[in-house]
Amino acid sequence: MLTTTDTQSLIRVLKARQTAQDAIHQFFRSRDYLSLDTPIAVRSPGTEVHLGYFATEWQDFRGDGTRLYLRSSPELHLKQALALGLERVYHLGKCFRNQGELADWHHPEFTMLEFYQNGIGLSDFMTLTADLVQNVALALQSAGFAVRMPKAKPERLSMFKAFSRWAGLELIDGDPELARKGLAKGFPSLRADDDFETAYFKILLDIIEPRLKDHEAIFLYDYPASQCALARVVDGRAQRFELYLQGVELCNAFDELLDPVANRERIRSSNKQRVKLGHGAVPEDEDFFQALTQNLKPCSGNALGFDRLLALLLGEQNLDRVVPFRWNKPWSRKLTP
Repeated sequence: MLTTTDTQSLIRVLKARQTAQDAIHQFFRSRDYLSLDTPIAVRSPGTEVHLGYFATEWQDFRGDGTRLYLRSSPELHLKQALALGLERVYHLGKCFRNQGELADWHHPEFTMLEFYQNGIGLSDFMTLTADLVQNVALALQSAGFAVRMPKAKPERLSMFKAFSRWAGLELIDGDPELARKGLAKGFPSLRADDDFETAYFKILLDIIEPRLKDHEAIFLYDYPASQCALARVVDGRAQRFELYLQGVELCNAFDELLDPVANRERIRSSNKQRVKLGHGAVPEDEDFFQALTQNLKPCSGNALGFDRLLALLLGEQNLDRVVPFRWNKPWSRKLTP
């Protein structure tokens, strides 16, 4: 049962949420972006190896069913919009991820901001992202909310330099000795039989990310090619970046891979990994592959967690109060029939 004080506090957060959303729409409209609606129930929910997806089914009048999923991201549809000839698009709306963490900065239903622009490189895209965050913070501050202001120009650091600076290791993509080298440094979570990817993520989570808390805002860029997902690879480095605020990952941006054959190969490789890990393969989106053969131009795209942004700017320690009605936490208790 919420007290009067709790209720007033939550109402204020809901008003802050509206202020932040209004600021985002104003920011993109002033830069000639088109706001798009994208489907929530889709044939292909995403392309990530480690994500879980909510499955459902549409049935026709005969009872014949079609497997559908709740989207984990509007990415594939926003890229299809670019293929129509649009130059700048964005979407702010609900996304869903299943079988994930129930932790301070994760939620099975969340609000995602994704935006794509033709003809912009990652350096300028970082600047655009920092400007967006600053604009939202200033809008909240102007509306009378107490805001933890981020740096207007965050530091930029390559992932390779981050490993060198904080882990004391040379990051070599695919290095089968990475776990052994980390163990020699005394990193406790590593096992001698960890493959490169397992060792890479353990060091990233246990050693690198805790050091990012010392920075109000910092971009990590240039990832190992093995971590490219659907980003272009140039000179052995994946062209992508992530922005961390107060040590929390806020967004994930790519210089987008455009080649239809390479996209299909990577998505099929992801599906093979999903099967290997017991997650199961997901359907491929043929409309997306078709769009890649049409009018898609060089572009960059960014997926940013809106709920995280709001919580961090307001000085919250988790998402509990900024996601509407999360305080009920229905997924964390058993419901009687």
